[in-house]
Amino acid sequence: MEITGYEIRELTVPCEPSISDSQYEFDTAGVAYLELETDVGETGIGIGGTPSDLRQELLEQRFEEIGADLVGRSPFHLCNRLRRPRGGEHGSDPFNRAVDFALWDLCGKYLDMPLYELLGGRDPAVPTYGSGLAFSHDDRETRAVYEEFASLGIDAAKVKVGYPTVAEDLDRLALVRDVLGEECTLLVDANEAWDPKETIRRAHAYRDAGFEIDVLEDPVLREDVAGYRRVVDNVPFSHVNTGEYVNREGKRRLLENHALDMLNVRNGIFSTALEEAALATVYGVPIHVGDTHCEIGVHLAAALPEVSYVEYWKRPWDRLTEESVRVEDGHLIAPDRPGHGVTISDDALEEFGE
Repeated sequence: MEITGYEIRELTVPCEPSISDSQYEFDTAGVAYLELETDVGETGIGIGGTPSDLRQELLEQRFEEIGADLVGRSPFHLCNRLRRPRGGEHGSDPFNRAVDFALWDLCGKYLDMPLYELLGGRDPAVPTYGSGLAFSHDDRETRAVYEEFASLGIDAAKVKVGYPTVAEDLDRLALVRDVLGEECTLLVDANEAWDPKETIRRAHAYRDAGFEIDVLEDPVLREDVAGYRRVVDNVPFSHVNTGEYVNREGKRRLLENHALDMLNVRNGIFSTALEEAALATVYGVPIHVGDTHCEIGVHLAAALPEVSYVEYWKRPWDRLTEESVRVEDGHLIAPDRPGHGVTISDDALEEFGE
């Protein structure tokens, strides 16, 4: 099987309500939608982010060199090659995820296998939590977001924290627990809002207020390895989760300095994540798979060893897909269709395309 051509399109999808954390807020999601054509009639579907404000013509121009390098190549070769990046910003290409998803999708379709099985997994069900991304929302909007998760049987939730005062953080935690019940599992994500000292202070304030937090995500600056080690040693929580914002070398530094309890392989690029997961196994550290476009990362989460959670964002992906990834009994279920099993509907392509 060889790649014979490609088509890439820009989609702009409204996020209703908006998506927000302690640093950012946005009300649309830019999506790069990629189709890779082959000489055997299979089409690989890739979905990723777009560079900021790239219109369709510029998107095609930016991708032209990458696409030309794919034509005539085998997806199996491209998925399994091992590269040693040199110079520049490693992993910074905004199209990496779309290309990676499309290549693996082709491999799975050619072998008539769901992607999680091709990657070595047996069980398609992975523990999940509802990721609210509701930092800037008022109480009514926030409650509605978590009520939707509760309606799906999800009793674990991540709460965006990092408000100016501890009291505001506690109010938001109380609201989410009120929706999901006293026995719910709570995760918090500060998106680098604090220094180590403030992180430790807030963590103990949460505990003193009666909140048992299972996972604390990205509380301090990504490169502060010593700060993360200090946080790990001094917060009263089960897991400090980080690694989302750093490359493979950054993850290695965190692991070798015992500066995390859980490694985040958020970017969802399967080829890279497999290498990062191999690093984590050396240190016996569990893995967290963060949000990916249309929840395609569930295949990765179902295949990797010792995955504690896969993040479930939901918005706005349900507006794109013909069939959404299912949630059952607090688990995200990898589609049992060849490849990653996710397709974008023709209606969505027409509505959200340029």
